[in-house]
Amino acid sequence: MNDKMFANLPDEFVWPDYEGGSIANIPGTVAGLLGAPFAGLPPLPERLWRPLAAGVKRVVVLVVDAWGWNLLAQERERLDGLWQRTAVQGQLTSIFPSTTVAALSSLWTGVAPAQHSMVGLRLFMPDYAVITQMLSFTPTFGKYPDALIDAGLDPETFLAVPGFAEQLTAVGIGVHAFKGRGIVNSALSQMHDRGVTADHGVSSLAELFVQMRHLLEAKAGERLYVNAYWPMVDTLSHIYGWNHDVVASELRAILWLLEVEFMSKLSAAARQGTAVFITADHGQVITPPEQRVHLDDHPKLKQMLLMRPAGEPRTAYLYAKHGRQADILQYIEAELSHAMTAFPADEALAAGLLGPTPHALQTADRVGDVIVTMRQGAVLLTTNEREKADKMQGRHGGMTRAEMQVPWLGFRLDE
Repeated sequence: MNDKMFANLPDEFVWPDYEGGSIANIPGTVAGLLGAPFAGLPPLPERLWRPLAAGVKRVVVLVVDAWGWNLLAQERERLDGLWQRTAVQGQLTSIFPSTTVAALSSLWTGVAPAQHSMVGLRLFMPDYAVITQMLSFTPTFGKYPDALIDAGLDPETFLAVPGFAEQLTAVGIGVHAFKGRGIVNSALSQMHDRGVTADHGVSSLAELFVQMRHLLEAKAGERLYVNAYWPMVDTLSHIYGWNHDVVASELRAILWLLEVEFMSKLSAAARQGTAVFITADHGQVITPPEQRVHLDDHPKLKQMLLMRPAGEPRTAYLYAKHGRQADILQYIEAELSHAMTAFPADEALAAGLLGPTPHALQTADRVGDVIVTMRQGAVLLTTNEREKADKMQGRHGGMTRAEMQVPWLGFRLDE
C-alpha cells in the first residue's frame, strides 16, 4: 500500500472513523444500551451514550437525511431550547462513500460499506452485466423499477451480513421502522428491514411524530428500538443547496414537531426508560457549474475506461481497460488533481477507506480499478448526466467536511 497517498489527503477531506466515531457505530451503541448481543462494529465512545444509559428499555433514532454539521452550526442559535435539553452532543463521521444507500445499509447492519457490500448509488453487477441504480434496482440506461429483482436478485440476501433488526428481535426486542409510505415496500426497504417487527409508512412529518408517539404509548414498558427516517432536508438541499433558507426552515420544522408532537406529549409511562437520538446519514456540499468536470471533455481518459463510471458524481468507480489502471491514475494526477483525488481501488480497500476487514466478496468487483472522489464542489459527469446537472445545486458522496461530518444529539425523556 502507498501510505503517502493516504497520509497526504487534501485538507478538506475527512476519513471515516469506523473504530468508534461513525454512523456505522450507532447500531452497536443501540445494542449496548438495550443490553443485546451484537456482531458488528464497536459502539460509540461512552461519553456519547453513557449519560443516558441507566435503565434504558427503549431507544429511538431519528435519521434526518443530509443534516450535516455545517447546517447544525448555521442554525445553532435558533436551537437553544432543544440544544440545552440534550444529555449528549457530538459529531460523527459518515461512512465512505457518503451516500444514502450505503449509509442506511450501515445503519441497518452495524458494519461498514466494504463489509455489507452496498458501496454506492450505482453499482456494476457482473452477474447481470449492467450498472444498476440501487435506489430502484433499475439499470442506469433506463427506468425499469425492480428490473434486477425480476431478473433474479433477492433483496433480502443482497447485503453480505445479517440485519441489525434480526439481531435485536432474536433476543426479544421489538424493532419498528418509520419511513415514507411510498418506499415501505421498495427493494431497498426489503433489504434493510430483515427482522423488523413492523414497517410504518407515513405521508407527512406530522404523521411521523404522531404515529411514533402512539407506538411508544401502546408499547409502554416494552424493550423497543425505533428507527425513523426523514428525507426532505436531503431533497431540498439537492434542489437549493444546503445553506438555503428553505432547507433551514425544513430543519426547524422537524425539530419543532419532534418536541411539540412527540416528546412533550408522551405520557410518563411512555417516557420511562426512553432515550432519543438525532443524527444524519451524511451532509451535502454545494456543486457550482464552474466546478463540473465532463468526462466527454477528456477523451484520453474516456478511451482508457472499459465502460462508463459506476458510483456517483461525487465519488466514482472507474473500470480500466486491461493494463490501463496506472495510466488513469497518471492522467488524473496531471490533468484533474485540482478537482479530484484518485486511489487504486485495491489500495483504498486495504487502507480501510470503505471499512475494516473482513470485506464482502462482492466489494472488490463493485469498486472497480480506480476510486475517484471529488474535491471542494466538483462533480464528474457523464453524457447523460449533463442534462440533469442544473437541477442539482447540492450533492454528497465524497469526503469533504460538509459531506462527512454529522450531528449526534441524545435526550433522556424521563428526566
